Amino acid sequence: MTLGGRFVSAFPAAHLLLVATSILCLITTRDPFWIAAVLLCIYFLPLLIYRVHNIFWPLKEGLYDISAPKYNSWWASYQFQYLFISFPMLEVPIHFIPGGFSTWLRLWGSTIGKNVTWTPRVEIVDRGLLVVGSHVVVGHIAAFCSHMIVPRKKRYVLLVKKIKLGDGAFIGADSQFGPGAEAHPGEIIKPKAALYWQGDLA
Repeated sequence: MTLGGRFVSAFPAAHLLLVATSILCLITTRDPFWIAAVLLCIYFLPLLIYRVHNIFWPLKEGLYDISAPKYNSWWASYQFQYLFISFPMLEVPIHFIPGGFSTWLRLWGSTIGKNVTWTPRVEIVDRGLLVVGSHVVVGHIAAFCSHMIVPRKKRYVLLVKKIKLGDGAFIGADSQFGPGAEAHPGEIIKPKAALYWQGDLA
């Protein structure tokens, strides 16, 4: 891992410490200012850092040799989302705002259409790697992860590929979408389905 990779690996701990410090200040001072500070630390800070980072080191699809001494933009993006991956319930309040969750995903770089229905317990690991059409329904505890480690030529590489849901697709409850998975327009994905890219990794 490069020096930059080690540096961003410290972000989750630093982020959690900053959030905890803000909460402690809120409890001890009872100053309403710290309510805003807590919310900004939890939601705005990682998003801002992610967007700035993406200007200089864009998140790209592809195969990555995880043993190569080269900076990996996906690794950094994963670290910036770590708090939400670890504590998915932090995103539940966003669902109470009409259109809020779709807007939240767009801010992370996803392409989201109109009138998309998200259930509160949907789980998304790579927020910048989703393409969702209009009038899509995503069922209870459906999970989307746009990366995985795959074997290739007697070694392991990281596959990063967008997940795409076409217009009018219906995603059944407890479905799991891996990197490169697609739901075609109007397609109904049965509950507990598991989909991922079937392309050539040679």
